[in-house]
Amino acid sequence: MSQALQLLFEHFWIIREDSPEEYQFLRRYQAPLKKELRQRFGMNLIIRPHYIQLLKRPHRLAPWMGEIGFQETTDYVLFCLAMAFIEDLEAETPFMLDELIRSLDLLTPNEVVLDWTNYNQRKGLVRVLKKLISLRLIETIQGDTSYFEQSEQNQEILFTTTPQARSFLARAPQSYSQYAEFTDFWEDLQANRGLEANQLIYQRLMMEPVILRKEETEEEFSRLRNYARYMEDFLEENTEFHFELYRDYAAFTTERRDGAKESFPSRQVVDDVLIQLATCLRSAELAANFEGFIVLSIEEWNQLLLDLQEKYQAYWSKEFKEMTLTQLSQALLRRGESWQVLVLEQQQINIYPTFGRMIAEMRKENE
Repeated sequence: MSQALQLLFEHFWIIREDSPEEYQFLRRYQAPLKKELRQRFGMNLIIRPHYIQLLKRPHRLAPWMGEIGFQETTDYVLFCLAMAFIEDLEAETPFMLDELIRSLDLLTPNEVVLDWTNYNQRKGLVRVLKKLISLRLIETIQGDTSYFEQSEQNQEILFTTTPQARSFLARAPQSYSQYAEFTDFWEDLQANRGLEANQLIYQRLMMEPVILRKEETEEEFSRLRNYARYMEDFLEENTEFHFELYRDYAAFTTERRDGAKESFPSRQVVDDVLIQLATCLRSAELAANFEGFIVLSIEEWNQLLLDLQEKYQAYWSKEFKEMTLTQLSQALLRRGESWQVLVLEQQQINIYPTFGRMIAEMRKENE
């Protein structure tokens, strides 16, 4: 069960062509998996000849969820328009780049102006095509997408949709065209989840770094305290996670830094630097507020970074050693926000309760 849950929660889908052993493994145990996922998590396991997918949808929206390698707002617009084009095609349907471009020109809203003689817009479309390929929604049959980046005349590139392409977009309670605003879709989606309270908690703990104790989560924390023993037993028997429940937060944690899963801290240098920052923070002995947050002004944050550089810079990679204070701050805030350990809000840095439990000790190898 542990291996199966890891595969399903850590991957958007398991494609048979790419991962035949994992696909067969999940298919072999589909009956108990479907039962467990439906009863405990309220989630549907989709089994198809070409792929297996656990349908996952976030329960709240956060800025880091949109970090998929795009650089401009237009990239997201082109991605959505390209998905509309793909949705109209059957599986394994070939198409030329010029067909896609004509469709983009027709579908683009009036407030967005497309000019394929503009290098940056061509580069944006190339980013979108590469993302579609990496997501396994389309495949290149002939040509190279980078050719279009060099000239708008280079449109003789042949693609094909994949068997799973039309399953990428989540199905809405009603047609997307019925929603005037995104908020209308989001509210309708939340209202139609049909989850029991315990299922919602299990989903959030598996898919979010942490659940923080706030006024709106008091009921969830009361339930967590009542069911803590049952959660611990389930995790011990079926996963490698531990259940941590403190006054200010709840989380599923692991002691292993495993490259096969999304975890914090990972083996990235930025995570090592963040743990070193947490150590400096503990040494400063700063007081937390009633919600367990430590609030720093920009000046206090910058001073903390200077202390960090003084104590630990010798251990860093060349990239981090050469960063300015501003660059270091941006890198740590970006990564910290994605794992809910710290965030910049209203010109102050909010340090989450989870960050206070982390510490690092650096030693030379011969010590």
